[in-house]
Amino acid sequence: MVVVIDDDNISQHGVLLEKIYRFRHTLFVERLNWEACRRPDGREIDQFDGPGCIHLAYLEGGEITAYTRLLPTTRPHLLTEVYPHLAERGPAPRGATVYEWTRCGTLPARREGRTGLIDPATAGIFTAAAEVARARGLDGLLAQTHPILVNRLMSCGWDVEPLGLPTRYNGHAILAVYARLMPDTVATSCAFFGLQASPLHETSLHAPRAPAVRLPVPAERRLHA
Repeated sequence: MVVVIDDDNISQHGVLLEKIYRFRHTLFVERLNWEACRRPDGREIDQFDGPGCIHLAYLEGGEITAYTRLLPTTRPHLLTEVYPHLAERGPAPRGATVYEWTRCGTLPARREGRTGLIDPATAGIFTAAAEVARARGLDGLLAQTHPILVNRLMSCGWDVEPLGLPTRYNGHAILAVYARLMPDTVATSCAFFGLQASPLHETSLHAPRAPAVRLPVPAERRLHA
């Protein structure tokens, strides 16, 4: 089950939010050695964990086994503040209908021993990100990821556009992409992972307080009654 935390319900999820920060520290700092993010209190929090941030936590038995975060590109985000050099082809898409997909990870114990199979936690968090994007009327998501994961995004029904060439950051290959949400992305994701039902908690698709505002449609594309 995936629980979504945003500006509208964050006051109801103080305990879960603390678990999220500690999960992130365990996974990204202690396991993946993101030393720049290490904190003595064992909570991985950065400057982007603020207004507009959307947390998605996959829960099993009340504990987090997978997580990801969506950031509004109307505010400072990773591609503008940390990785601007990755967008070699010019300014990346941004605006009310474009979010940035960050901090995506699954506990290694959920993946170990699975030969050729994708664990339910990873499947759930990937599909939930697409469902949340669709429910909020987004056009797509920016991401900085390992090049090998581009194939997975495409297999899940995203239209992926590289924003530059793969490079290395702290010893790891990384590539900036824009993943456009297609009409069948959610259905394709479910089919790819073999999901029969939505991984989202039934209360997680509430309408956001401020609906996304799209740019005016050019006059020649407007439909007249």
